[in-house]
Amino acid sequence: MKTSYFTDRSGVEQNALQSLRRFEAQPAIQRIAVFPDIHYCSERSIPVGVAFRTTDVFFPLVTGKDTGCGVAYGRIPKKDLRRPFDKMRHYRAFERAVHGMTDEGLGGGNHFLSLEESDQYFYVIVHTGSRNLGIHLYQEAVALLQQHNPGQDWLPVEYASAGWRSVYDRVLQYATARRREFVEKAFAFLDRNNYLAGGSFTWADSQHNLLEFTEAGVIHRKGSTQLTGAGEVVIPLSMSRGSLIVRANTWHAALEASLHSSAHGAGRRLSRTDTLKHWYSLKKSDKDAYRARFPELLNRRGAFDSSILQEFDFAYKDSAELLATQPQLLKVDETRPMLTVKNTGM
Repeated sequence: MKTSYFTDRSGVEQNALQSLRRFEAQPAIQRIAVFPDIHYCSERSIPVGVAFRTTDVFFPLVTGKDTGCGVAYGRIPKKDLRRPFDKMRHYRAFERAVHGMTDEGLGGGNHFLSLEESDQYFYVIVHTGSRNLGIHLYQEAVALLQQHNPGQDWLPVEYASAGWRSVYDRVLQYATARRREFVEKAFAFLDRNNYLAGGSFTWADSQHNLLEFTEAGVIHRKGSTQLTGAGEVVIPLSMSRGSLIVRANTWHAALEASLHSSAHGAGRRLSRTDTLKHWYSLKKSDKDAYRARFPELLNRRGAFDSSILQEFDFAYKDSAELLATQPQLLKVDETRPMLTVKNTGM
């Protein structure tokens, strides 16, 4: 079977399935893995939330303009915290600090930096990518296609020369370095404000928009997280639910079928429109509970903007659903959100 589903196929939106079938029909594509967060891509490409492998050709534009985008964490034991984060006192200062951590910012959309906790650990989690360097790489790939295979979206694999791959790898490394910088500066802020009792953080990084060149072929990951060895990866669940920390189940046959990949997010249970309808249907007491948990996200009118509401927990699948359909994953930890910073640069 060419396509392996790591989600309930009946729940996949029809426009995403139609896009997927167009790619399934291409003989150059050997195998496709579909994950719980699959959704339609407006660029007339394969849907987001998919990994696929080719041998003789590669698709240089399929991962879009944010090559190397991913999620990283810095983690410390809770015993290394002097006290809980004081939102009332330090949220705005922390938000301003995040704005200034890099010249290019986090980026818009679903990019974020958050402070999260589990029973034993405190996390700084960041989702961002290669920004302007990724855009430049995309533009170069467009030019390469126009020169060598105009009108098509693929190139013979020999055009991924050693020099081209070297440039590509530097973009991936740059994206990782940006996430590291955000995490280091977030911990520095916490240290300056007397939240840390000492010690260093554990670091983990993963990417979900990349091409991986292997002896068996080229694995294209478009919104699907790369699983490497025993390394841990973050699957954000939602702004109001937190994150799932997982690693590869190296002994399970599903790991090969998944192309050593997984979901990069929870996947929506409700569309953005239906999410807003759900919010307006909630009782006042339920809405007030969200306002009490996330006062820093309220606008000047004391309400949540629609872009925030669309990211709350009721819109997304939960960790149990993700793990049930992805046996290639082992749960390591699950976090609860403390605060989230978004939209620091477009």
